[in-house]
Amino acid sequence: MGPKQKIVACIGISVIGTMVIMAIVSAIPGMFIPPRFFVVGIFCAASLSTPVCLLLTRQAAENQRLREQLEQRVAELALLAQIDGLTGLLTRNAFFDRAATLHDKSDIWFLLIDIDHFKKFNDDHGHQAGDAVLQAVGQAIREALGPDAICGRMGGEEFAICLSGCDGAQAKRRAEHVRAAIQALRVRAPSGRIVRATASIGLSAGDPAVPIEVSLHRADLAMYAAKTGGRNQVRLAA
Repeated sequence: MGPKQKIVACIGISVIGTMVIMAIVSAIPGMFIPPRFFVVGIFCAASLSTPVCLLLTRQAAENQRLREQLEQRVAELALLAQIDGLTGLLTRNAFFDRAATLHDKSDIWFLLIDIDHFKKFNDDHGHQAGDAVLQAVGQAIREALGPDAICGRMGGEEFAICLSGCDGAQAKRRAEHVRAAIQALRVRAPSGRIVRATASIGLSAGDPAVPIEVSLHRADLAMYAAKTGGRNQVRLAA
């Protein structure tokens, strides 16, 4: 029912209620109300109830608008709480929540990515350069893997990926694609210099029988093996 229909209905109820009350009073001995006063009653009920109904209807519409705005804002804040503000990837907690929805599958793979020599970016070019590298790496990961992959920032210069629907060879190719995308980056530091980044990546198969943290730990060990083995490479967990 639209606002106009609600106003008409409210006025009608007010008029009918007034008529009913006047009819009951008129039926009482000695309280007869002449018919012309019923016309006056209809006019008074309509004239008094109309502005009240208008005000209530407008207030209800305003309350509905404010409620919708509040619900939209709550949804936006909930989304912001899940997204890392610097890289645009999922936050750590949001990553684990999303990955948990796939944990019962047998064809999932986890990547743990660490930017090589990241401290050197901050030391040589300042923290703004480091932030620019993190932003560029986050974008490179999203573009390399597409919307189907679950991508999150674990903290600092470390990222985690959850892939599904692929075998070991496909997971390895996708991990290499990410590594190559990061290596191809050219990031302009605030000083104007162009800096380049590489990343070491550990790859581990998911296991529904163990917690996600265990699979990520295996990927973490593989990632450290990639670092000690020369960096800028993908290593598969043993």
